[in-house]
Amino acid sequence: MLLAAGFVPTLHSLVALKSRALRRGVWFRVGPAARALIDAAIYYLRGGGRLKSPALVQALKRAAEEVLAKALPLAVRAKIIGRALAGEVDEERALAIGLQWLNTPRRWRKPL
Repeated sequence: MLLAAGFVPTLHSLVALKSRALRRGVWFRVGPAARALIDAAIYYLRGGGRLKSPALVQALKRAAEEVLAKALPLAVRAKIIGRALAGEVDEERALAIGLQWLNTPRRWRKPL
């Protein structure tokens, strides 16, 4: 999923990302490595540092992707999954297919 395609890791965007995740209650469901990376980048940028490494920027984009994927509303997530599974269908059908996939236990799910 390309949720963080236009994400630029600045101090403002990282703080906003973390506060959104905390507000929605998904911050502690995100992996500890992603949380630590975001927290360390916020601390570094608050101290006046600059992010110049392309590898670090890519890692922050992947971490932001993980946070945004968990912070999405259920209906939007279900539509994205439904369209990925069924292809070209209307919104109601994509929502139904996505909800069915999300409600299926992991061991019986068809991989995306």
